Amino acid sequence: MVALRAKLSVLLALVVLLGCVAPASALDAESAYRKAKQGYIRLQQSAKKQLYRDNWMRVVDDFVGIAQAWPEDDRAADALYMAGKACRGLSRVSLLASDARRAVGYFDRVADNYPASSLADDSLLLAGELLEDPLADFSAAYLHYARIVRDYPRGDMFSRARPRAKRLAAFAPAETPPVRARSAGGNKAELVAIRSWSGSNKTRIVLDFNRKVGFRSHFLAAGSGKIPARIYLDLKGADSRRGLEKEWNYRTGLVSQIRTGHPRDGTLRVALDLTKAVDYHIFSLADPYRIVVDLSPGKGKPPVAAGPELHAPPPADGISDVLANAPAERKIKVHIPSQQKDGSLRLIVVDAGHGGKDPGAIGPGGTREKDVALAIAREVARQLRKTLKCKVVLTRDRDVFLPLDRRTEIANQLNADLFISIHANASRNRRAYGIETYYLNFSKSDAAVAVAARENDTSLKEVGDLELILFDLMANSKINESSRLATEIQSSLVGALGRNYKYVKDLGVRPGPFYVLLGATMPSVLVETAFISNRREEKRLKDRRYHQKTAIAIARGVRDYARALKLIATR
Repeated sequence: MVALRAKLSVLLALVVLLGCVAPASALDAESAYRKAKQGYIRLQQSAKKQLYRDNWMRVVDDFVGIAQAWPEDDRAADALYMAGKACRGLSRVSLLASDARRAVGYFDRVADNYPASSLADDSLLLAGELLEDPLADFSAAYLHYARIVRDYPRGDMFSRARPRAKRLAAFAPAETPPVRARSAGGNKAELVAIRSWSGSNKTRIVLDFNRKVGFRSHFLAAGSGKIPARIYLDLKGADSRRGLEKEWNYRTGLVSQIRTGHPRDGTLRVALDLTKAVDYHIFSLADPYRIVVDLSPGKGKPPVAAGPELHAPPPADGISDVLANAPAERKIKVHIPSQQKDGSLRLIVVDAGHGGKDPGAIGPGGTREKDVALAIAREVARQLRKTLKCKVVLTRDRDVFLPLDRRTEIANQLNADLFISIHANASRNRRAYGIETYYLNFSKSDAAVAVAARENDTSLKEVGDLELILFDLMANSKINESSRLATEIQSSLVGALGRNYKYVKDLGVRPGPFYVLLGATMPSVLVETAFISNRREEKRLKDRRYHQKTAIAIARGVRDYARALKLIATR
């Protein structure tokens, strides 16, 4: 009887499992594409929906998912083309260059991965238009138009691309062959961009590719004379995209120069000349594929590598992919607030979210998050100076754009005691309301990840990539202090505002993967002061009285944190 029951249990489990799998397997590329296209059309028909970034990104993710699930299907090229069009539409609403660049990336994937598609030349033309305006990258725009003239002389975009290529001929890179020449190695992986970021004690180099590529990393110690130590990567079967420079020089950070070349046929070499001894970690991330080189100051002479390390392209299995990309642990320096003789904090950096070309979320009445955040941040700075008698620095004191990594870099350079970022929340659910405070950590909440995706200007998939490297950049002491600070601020906000306003909901203190907190070496929090997407709370966010009461509450929360810190320090 026991054996029979066991068999029945297994059979029942299989039936349930098959029932769960059936709907996914029944969906084909054509059906998925039609469903995604309907979502795109509904978005185009609603000016109201177009105001919310999440609506655009949902459409983009649906199309990209089709290309990933059915890469060999004819609809894969169509889906990537539509993903590019959706990102282009988003860029016209957000006015963010990153959205325009993302659109160019999807259009390029159509031309690179599906050159025989009827949409390849259309994609190149739309990418060229975006590179002209708003990105003002006329050299890259020329190359896109020239590629249409060269590779698609019988395509319907030829007549539009040829005059544009002639008009931008002055921007043609010197090493670019004539338009008539064919590109070699159409199936090769291409290095399409090199990006860099340097903070006070960290440099990150990102190599962007159009597809996966295996690579070996090497280290060479400094030579005699002025030959610097360097790290170099050999990428077999790869090349750099035409128009990409061969040398990049830097004045700051741990890398003085990046060079590309071909030590032998079929191999691309990327060399990083170092300014000092470093510890380094190299890993890859997918979708889009990129290789990340993280550098931090090392002690003494950099160790000579025992031998080249082979990095294979990430495997198809999802779990294996996460394990392969997970970075190794490394100790970093973390700054916990130092006490003055009277127990007070020394310096606090207050960050007003968004700004300039990045408006942030927009309320139903047209209120922009960047304006609300700046108004509240100014008041928070005033109240902190009044309450704690400490120095307070604003990352921005006017309507200017500031990259996310630059905000914490300011705090690090000033060796600040605390970093507080001010934002207004938003949700597709217009009835959502309340106050919540975040600190940097892994997030198990879908809602927290969605908020992070909006504030980070990334997709949910990219937030997942970010989580892979979080603990390589943090220490438990910082996490604990950030959580303590967030708790004090949240408690003070809910208590103070609840006494003055109806319908104040405590959404709690939550961990989340926020880029704006990622680089900070001191306790740091992000405060979502209210939901700008809720009409009642949008009205409050425009009210100067609400700004003042919110700022007073935040300052009191910081004061309570400082008092607790003093008590702990004196025990």
